[in-house]
Amino acid sequence: MNFLVRASVLLLMAVPLCCDADECFADEVEAHVLEQFSIFGPFSTDREYFGFIYRHEGVIASAVSRGGKCRGTQSCGVRTRAAAALIPKGARVLGEWHTHPRAMSAQNLSPEDVRGAYNNRHFHCYRAFYSESDGDIHSWNPHESSVLRAMASTVRLGSYRQLVAPALSAAVQ
Repeated sequence: MNFLVRASVLLLMAVPLCCDADECFADEVEAHVLEQFSIFGPFSTDREYFGFIYRHEGVIASAVSRGGKCRGTQSCGVRTRAAAALIPKGARVLGEWHTHPRAMSAQNLSPEDVRGAYNNRHFHCYRAFYSESDGDIHSWNPHESSVLRAMASTVRLGSYRQLVAPALSAAVQ
């Protein structure tokens, strides 16, 4: 991902940088992220989706952008500037999430993934999430600056394949 664009665009935005530690909305953010992966994960066959998580007027939402189609074994990513432009003025940025395309068999974070989140670590409560190409969803510590350390900090949250299946079963009944 274009981490320089991600960092510079967010630095220029008028987003509150301080809040009480109790106002991280961790449970709501995690529920929102799982919902986003259940929506965008199945679409990530041959491209990545990226979202900045924000809170605006009491609602947690994502500003989402879609990457181009991945070709062969080349690295592919998303221009995060498009997502940053969708964040409402005055919103509080809480983190980011992105999918890895299923066609790429990507299980690990890339240096660009790690650098992008690391560059936004100054945002209070900032969290980072990604899905592997097999659908497993993880969070990682955005304060880690190397892929090795970021991967060591990952926590598995579930799988979007498991999240989508119950929703489809309920819709069929």
